[in-house]
Amino acid sequence: MTSHTDPVHSRRLFQVAGELTGAAVPKLADASSVDVLEVLLRGDVPPPGPVDGSRKLRRAAFLSTRGESARGAYEVGEVSLIRPATPYGQSLADLRPRLIRHLNHDSRWLVRDPRRARVLREARTHSLIVLPLTIRDVVLGLFVLYRRDESSPFDENDLREAAALADRAARCLDTVRRQIDEEALARLLRRSQLPERLPPLSALEAAHGHVPAEAATGQWFDVLPLSSARVALVVGTAEGKGADAAIGMTRLRAVITTLSALDLRPDELLTHLNDTVIRLERQRTVPCRGPRDAERTGTSCLYVIYDPATERCVSARAGGPTLMIAHPDCDVTAPRLASHSPLGVGDEPFENTEFEAPPGTTLLLNGGRSPAPHAAGPTTERFQDALAASGPDVARLLGHVVRDLTPGREPTLLLTRTRALAAKDVATLTLPPDPAAVATARDWAARRLAAWTLDDLTDNTTLVISELVTNAIRYSDGPIGVRLIRDDRTLICEVSDTSGSGPHRRQPKTTDEGGRGLSIVGRLTQHQGTRYTASGKIIWTEQPLPA
Repeated sequence: MTSHTDPVHSRRLFQVAGELTGAAVPKLADASSVDVLEVLLRGDVPPPGPVDGSRKLRRAAFLSTRGESARGAYEVGEVSLIRPATPYGQSLADLRPRLIRHLNHDSRWLVRDPRRARVLREARTHSLIVLPLTIRDVVLGLFVLYRRDESSPFDENDLREAAALADRAARCLDTVRRQIDEEALARLLRRSQLPERLPPLSALEAAHGHVPAEAATGQWFDVLPLSSARVALVVGTAEGKGADAAIGMTRLRAVITTLSALDLRPDELLTHLNDTVIRLERQRTVPCRGPRDAERTGTSCLYVIYDPATERCVSARAGGPTLMIAHPDCDVTAPRLASHSPLGVGDEPFENTEFEAPPGTTLLLNGGRSPAPHAAGPTTERFQDALAASGPDVARLLGHVVRDLTPGREPTLLLTRTRALAAKDVATLTLPPDPAAVATARDWAARRLAAWTLDDLTDNTTLVISELVTNAIRYSDGPIGVRLIRDDRTLICEVSDTSGSGPHRRQPKTTDEGGRGLSIVGRLTQHQGTRYTASGKIIWTEQPLPA
């Protein structure tokens, strides 16, 4: 929890205190004050039992029939000193109310509290009620009512009515405290789950994310490396509030990370994610609030894949996240993304949207729920102004974008600038489904690696290509593609064919004559996998470049 007084917490607790004094004045009293324990303002839980002098109270509200001209012993927001041998201190010590029908201004306890004594004397106060604000023996604050001038003294009926007010107020204060506690936990959980730093990737020149610091919802962003030097950009907001939303965010991020490793297209990934959200919703024990589709806001998500080899993006979304593109010439546009209901709401199919993103293109993903023009978040005009003010630095650009947003209504943002693979770092070859093509592919790869001065990888890479091309010829009757990609840290080898059936790696027996190809590939490379396309599949491998 926070270790200092939080202004947001103070405002919410002070609002409840103000409503309490408003219910008491003028109906029941001529003036009223509410003090709350300072630990509440930090989002902490007060220990049960009496309150001693070591536990500070802070004035949360004061109201008088004399309006702003009347002043209490302490200003709102000021630490309120409670002397032990006074009705205030005694009420906090034994958790019982005090009714003083006729106040004697020469009482000994007033001598011990000169600040209050002076104010009570000047206001001509002659009767008061002091009530501890408690719930389950936990003290939350102190509620005091005053009568003065010609008003009749308080009696037992007034005490009962004031006690009923105090009981309701204590429950309200405890509800607010619990909400504050839950929101603090949610923020802590969310901060622990969000990436501390985004990974350096060949596909991106830079990437920076922003999640509102005070948001207690499950907002998140991610940058996920994919096969073949591609990258997935994700923003989203989990349904719910507080800890429920933070936990939902954690689950969804884990599912997306797992699905992204399967090299699914955006529409396929969101389809699986939608099924997961529906299953999780069915497992909840909390009943739905009325008609499901009409009342739920759902979970929003925007998933974009950028391919630095083709300089293109493909995206799909659920709910209202939006995307803006700043082209290399600084012209800003917002592509028309295919719309879809939030995750878990509706059953229409997801659709992909493709667009070009040449090197130097800046992508701004906005994770807000609503795509409406009036929604909180950057507009194309503000994005254009931020580009003009910040220059090429992506971190400064994000700072300018966030600065223009309304505090408290900021959406999750992810800002990236694309980088393409140089033509000299990508080599492609098309082969017929002929066994003689294996030697052709092996010789071609050796020449390419020599040109890249990667001779140390030649033996392993040519063997990998031989095995993969042989496998493609065995199971496919169409053309076979081979592609080598050299990025900053990795040599990527791809073999594509027209067969939709995936390879199955198995452990061959010592007597088997075949079946060892994929096992060999697995031993020779750092990572490997399969990516399915509209025309077949791609088997890819990765090897680290020599130091």
